[in-house]
Amino acid sequence: MNKLLDVEQPTRVRYWVLGWLCTLSMITYIDRVCIMQVQDDMKRDLGLTTDQFSYAFSAFALAYAAFEVPTGWLGDRIGPRKVLTRIMLCWLGFTALTGAVWNWTSLIVVRFLFGAGEAGAYPNIARASKNWFSYRQRGLAQGLIWTFGRWGGAMAPVLIGLLALPWGWRGAFVLLGLIGLVWVIFFRLRFRDTPQEHDAVNDTERALIAGPAPASAPAPLSWRSVLTSPTLWCLSFMYFCSNSGWSFFITWVALYVKRDLGMSGIAGDLASGAPLFLGGIGCLLGGPLTDRAVRVLGPRWGRTLQGFIAYFLGATLFLAGGLITDSLPVLAFWSICFASFFKDFAMAASWSTTLDIGHRYSGTVAGLMNTVGNLGTVVTPPIVAQIVKRLGEDNKFGISLYYYAAMFIIASLTWLFINPRRVIVYAPADRERLEAEGVLS
Repeated sequence: MNKLLDVEQPTRVRYWVLGWLCTLSMITYIDRVCIMQVQDDMKRDLGLTTDQFSYAFSAFALAYAAFEVPTGWLGDRIGPRKVLTRIMLCWLGFTALTGAVWNWTSLIVVRFLFGAGEAGAYPNIARASKNWFSYRQRGLAQGLIWTFGRWGGAMAPVLIGLLALPWGWRGAFVLLGLIGLVWVIFFRLRFRDTPQEHDAVNDTERALIAGPAPASAPAPLSWRSVLTSPTLWCLSFMYFCSNSGWSFFITWVALYVKRDLGMSGIAGDLASGAPLFLGGIGCLLGGPLTDRAVRVLGPRWGRTLQGFIAYFLGATLFLAGGLITDSLPVLAFWSICFASFFKDFAMAASWSTTLDIGHRYSGTVAGLMNTVGNLGTVVTPPIVAQIVKRLGEDNKFGISLYYYAAMFIIASLTWLFINPRRVIVYAPADRERLEAEGVLS
């Protein structure tokens, strides 16, 4: 009994670390989303068409996708703290520069550089959460991180709308660029890559996070094992379809709310952010559920069943929204909101799977998944712009909801082919040795 009383209680520094990662997720999404809300003003001042503006969305997504793997790999090599600090400095600079663009070419260049600078944020966030949270809490951590990201996106339309009232869209982007400056300074001073590097973490918390001590150091990354993994390619293709469908909420939803649903002003701003707000709630609920499902059903179905059901429901609601946009606009609005909710209900399962199969190199694996996923965000805005132009009436976006529904149903079916049970970043011989030594759980 006395021995039990003498055991040191674990510190809770990991939850402060989670707070840093959550606020980072929120800040990065604020600017990524806010451009959609002022696109009409930007098109008018820059003399752009909807087709031309669609490539501004694609330019960001293309650069973001192209630099995901290198930046995720860099985080595995030098630690996420340095990489995330660099990412946030780029965020500050290119947010402000967005307010200085003067024509279509400058807008495309700035948004491309913005995407390149911000690339790798979530792979490095995932890498940091893997360092600070045990296997049993990965879903909880990922769910909270994505919740705050979605809520940052939900805040963005109202925030930039308020800032643009006195200073215009140019001044609003400059002011948004200053938001993260204080955050970067304190993050650099207080954040550490691992519990071993943080002075405030006691040995009990370190042991709680790390689990049993491994017998030897992890083996090197096997690119052959990574690039020939059916699970990783299925996961990446699922995320391509997922981002293709989800991109509606960061590109055209503001125009859908305005043109199809007839909402404007502050009501339109709130409606534009509502799907992302509900998506944040989906992330919040889905994180703990995937942890519990893994304990009950095992890692195979604890992750994949949640993804399959969530995307199927999201597809159904997108389809319903398309069918009733003209006849029942209020119900159509709530349909797309809950399509976002159910899609994001699977976010923690998606990113926890990258940690499960990526292990020591989870930043690289998460970068690969997010690279392929963001290609969906690259191709979709121009495709939808053409669908609306050729098939829609009065430039309304309700017709595009069928496309987004198709993307979600394909993502749902792809989950059935994803198997997160085994780590895939090591060569087979290394993996067997590490499993025998207890390095891999």
